[in-house]
Amino acid sequence: MKTQAIIVANDPAYLNWLQSAAADVEFTQVSPMPADDLAGHVRSLPQADIVFFEFGADGIAQRVQLVEHFLDRLPDLPVAGIGADNNPDVVLAAMRAGARDFFVLRRDDANVVALLGRLLRRTTQAAASAAGQQQGKLFAVLSGNPTATIAYTAEHVALACVEHLKRGADRVLLLDVAGPAGAAAIFLNLNQTYGVLDAIHDAYRCDQTLVDTAFPKHASGLYVLSLPEDMIGTPAIDADELLKLLQVLRGLFSIIVVAFDGHLPLQGMTGIIAQANRTLLLTDQSIIKSRHNKYLLRALRLEECPLDRTALLVNGYHRRQGLEPQNLAEILDLPLFGTLGGERMNHIQAMNSGEPIFTAAPRDAYCSEVRALASALMSDRPQSEPAQQGLLSRLLS
Repeated sequence: MKTQAIIVANDPAYLNWLQSAAADVEFTQVSPMPADDLAGHVRSLPQADIVFFEFGADGIAQRVQLVEHFLDRLPDLPVAGIGADNNPDVVLAAMRAGARDFFVLRRDDANVVALLGRLLRRTTQAAASAAGQQQGKLFAVLSGNPTATIAYTAEHVALACVEHLKRGADRVLLLDVAGPAGAAAIFLNLNQTYGVLDAIHDAYRCDQTLVDTAFPKHASGLYVLSLPEDMIGTPAIDADELLKLLQVLRGLFSIIVVAFDGHLPLQGMTGIIAQANRTLLLTDQSIIKSRHNKYLLRALRLEECPLDRTALLVNGYHRRQGLEPQNLAEILDLPLFGTLGGERMNHIQAMNSGEPIFTAAPRDAYCSEVRALASALMSDRPQSEPAQQGLLSRLLS
């Protein structure tokens, strides 16, 4: 039986073009109508394999709403966008609405059949594997109060994971919802047009196509979602929606590193920690950070948050310059995972240059320490509880 495709469009040019380009597919064009009526019409057909929706710069908000509501009713039916050109704003809007591909009128005529076949195969494979889909690993980095160190540490843990995986089929995502807003994107010199708040909104329709189309990607291969850097105040993040997004993303990425702080709703923090393979509570050797983290842990324990996979990571460590890591671990009643040091000036220069310290100062001790940390996380080795402190690589040996 021929593949059956429905075209939702006003312009008959799309039907004529697709019929000429894909003779083995049977196309039926219908005019745009309310989502309930359109879903009812599709259900009444003997077969419908894919639905094409026309997208243009005019009336794009209404078309996005139509597609979203249609997919609420028929979520398993693949949807593709069609348009007169490849305007990036229009294409992105279609993808965010739930389209799994976008076809441009009279472009790639010779490849339409192959592109359509690939889309349908990808949809079938995704449906077949969804139930048994392996979940990617989740590592969390948090601290009681917003500080640039949270995103900076999470960034380098994620980059070290990318190095470890050697940029194969495995993908790594850095999801930064910590303050200051947008720190991860800034430190990696990424001009993001799509961020974590967008992804939370799109959680129900987030798939590999949206990742490839919209998610910012660093030259290293690391994908990054961050808060908008021009955001003022604390972001209004719905904890349930954030946790749903993480569940979806764990099916699309091999490793996700989440950066967050104590300003996230308590339900969101406990949910992330409960999902995480390992959580690192970040502190330094100051009394203020240790006290704020102590209050954070007290709140989490009152919520019966599972902290059995949570350990302490001491950043900016220098011997005899403040509270010693083992003492901090005892104060916070957490096992000590390790320490990160390095030269403070190298960190500042790396942040300001928009380059990882692996590039800006490759011989800094921090580089080997954070790589050892990432290796321990990925291999699921237990946190170390040393009798005395030193470099992380020595702690984990």
